[in-house]
Amino acid sequence: MAAFLNSLYGHGAELDDGCRMAMGHVGVHVIPAVLALAEAEEKTQDEIMVAIAVGYETYIRISAAAQPGMIKRSFHSTGMAGGIACAASCAKLLGLDAEGIEDAMSLASTMSSGLLTYSESRQMIKPINPARAAETGVFAARLAQSGIKGPLNFLEGPNGWFHAVADSVNKQMISKEFGHLLIHDCYFKLYPSCRHTHCGIEAASNIHKKVNPDEINKVYLYLYPNAIKLAGQIKFPVEPDETKFSIHYSCAIALLYGEYGVDYMNPPLVNNAIRDMINKIELISDEEMEDREKGIRGTKIEVIMKDGKKVNDIVIVPKGDPENPLNDKDLWMKLKLCAKDIVSENIVEKLVIYISEFGGSKLLDSRTLYGSRTQ
Repeated sequence: MAAFLNSLYGHGAELDDGCRMAMGHVGVHVIPAVLALAEAEEKTQDEIMVAIAVGYETYIRISAAAQPGMIKRSFHSTGMAGGIACAASCAKLLGLDAEGIEDAMSLASTMSSGLLTYSESRQMIKPINPARAAETGVFAARLAQSGIKGPLNFLEGPNGWFHAVADSVNKQMISKEFGHLLIHDCYFKLYPSCRHTHCGIEAASNIHKKVNPDEINKVYLYLYPNAIKLAGQIKFPVEPDETKFSIHYSCAIALLYGEYGVDYMNPPLVNNAIRDMINKIELISDEEMEDREKGIRGTKIEVIMKDGKKVNDIVIVPKGDPENPLNDKDLWMKLKLCAKDIVSENIVEKLVIYISEFGGSKLLDSRTLYGSRTQ
């Protein structure tokens, strides 16, 4: 239950890390699964880091091999591939051999789930997908530890996972750059919204610095097709969760105020100014805004002013990507903002130190942060 709940909360905020190549999120299911099992099994921090790295490798390689086919079939890769990744990381943490890890992954593959229906309405379901992945991973690893065997060729077989989730599979992605830890290729988020909105938010914020928002007549946003499919369907969000998947809403906020954050999510602040700006925004599908091989998932914005003047901006790589990384100060500030009103500043400071010194033979124990399990 700890793995499920921590994953649920982590993904619900839409501030978790992700991987462009895999087209999904990693840490939000792998890390809760590993931490929950590690505390129960009294594993060392070094063992935890190895298990997490295994989970990242597994998720990114398997998901990347099946993309973009999974999205085309409306599967949520964070849930679908996440269960297999969590099973691999948890089986490694339990000390299972290669056959045992394979069994755990195979068992998880039959239980994996997650659809992209959340992109259309009622996004509250979305964080349940990675939460189920975390839960499935722990369960599958326990089953394998108990001697339960999974089917062979569970990925590439004629009735296997790849065949089920995608029309075509790039199996070379499984071993591409093998030896390079793909955890280093993940991105961090600055904004509490779907990653497909982030280049648009940055470009719109840049425009805000150049013009008077009241003088804007029309806005054209050029985005890659998957961005429109997953975050361009909700024009006027009604519920807080819907703001996370509305390019119209987030970019309207950025154009008006030059920023976007949690203060604009709960409840949605669709006032007349925001509504008017949303109505000025038109989304245009542009395949040139995406190149998976080059790591490009960008957005181009063209603003037509009331006097006819055109103002343009383009963001190819958003902040937080490996090519445009956040620094330690950015990450600690993000941690403090996320923890605000949830835990005390004292615990946040302890957590910063705890993470900075993580590693070695020390056991994972939340009591070092909270004093007891009940606080």
